[in-house]
Amino acid sequence: MEEDPSDQPEKSFKKEESRDDGGPSISELKDEVNMREAAEGRLTKLGMLLEIAESRGLDVKSAKEFYNSSRESLYQDKNALESMKISDRSNSELTAALNHEKYDLLSFPKWTYISFFMAKYGLFSLSYGMIAAVFFGYILLYSNMNKYVLETVPLWAPAIAGLGASAQIMVGTVDDIKATGVVQNYKRVWYTALPFLAAIFGFIAYILTDLGEVVVAGDGVSLTASNITGNLTLFGLEQPLLNDTTLTATGAANLTAQKVESFEAAVGDNMRMAVCFIVGYATNAFIDKLMKLSKNI
Repeated sequence: MEEDPSDQPEKSFKKEESRDDGGPSISELKDEVNMREAAEGRLTKLGMLLEIAESRGLDVKSAKEFYNSSRESLYQDKNALESMKISDRSNSELTAALNHEKYDLLSFPKWTYISFFMAKYGLFSLSYGMIAAVFFGYILLYSNMNKYVLETVPLWAPAIAGLGASAQIMVGTVDDIKATGVVQNYKRVWYTALPFLAAIFGFIAYILTDLGEVVVAGDGVSLTASNITGNLTLFGLEQPLLNDTTLTATGAANLTAQKVESFEAAVGDNMRMAVCFIVGYATNAFIDKLMKLSKNI
């Protein structure tokens, strides 16, 4: 008996969904992978919560035993569903331990209970970032910005870099909470040094930008802009207006030049402020790069 051609697509589809050896289908494998990832996510979060609880002196021995059993079910027995059930039991034991330490004799929340949730949601690092931001903001608003450090770098350069590092601490903490619901990278006190290291990096960044100039190479007319107030427009400078002509402009509000073969100007303070803030915000990344560099030297 001949096969109906209309049955061919359906058979080919079923062939893709199932294996010839009778093993699980592709959709079943995907479900298994998703369940394993969910179980790993729960274990990761639970492990961080138990670490915080132990650091606060909570009795989480029973929850820790269920946590270890859940890990064994996932990584040794390859049973993600059972692992999730056991991790839920561990989470219940942790909640019971927290409730036991919730109130004191006067029905006020205990510091152990309060500090656990402050550590869980990164309120320590957030508060520190806010305080550091207020400190550097105060320097920028109420200090004499004409003061110079070592007579070369204005005070606002390290202050703005410190402000950038303060913003990075707050952004990093919020990113941790959004990712897993528990602070991860900013649970140690190492971040307290970031604003002060950023101030040093801001000092160096100002020096580097002060030395640098925006230059377009060329052998034609050279234009140096300094100390001009108002608008200055230059046209047709392919050849010098006069032999060895030099045009100098300082403090120009607007400077427009066309057909200029060579141009150089110092980087303005607004650009330096942006550079110092970015350097401060990237202080943590700079530290990692410098540590790798020092190991290779």
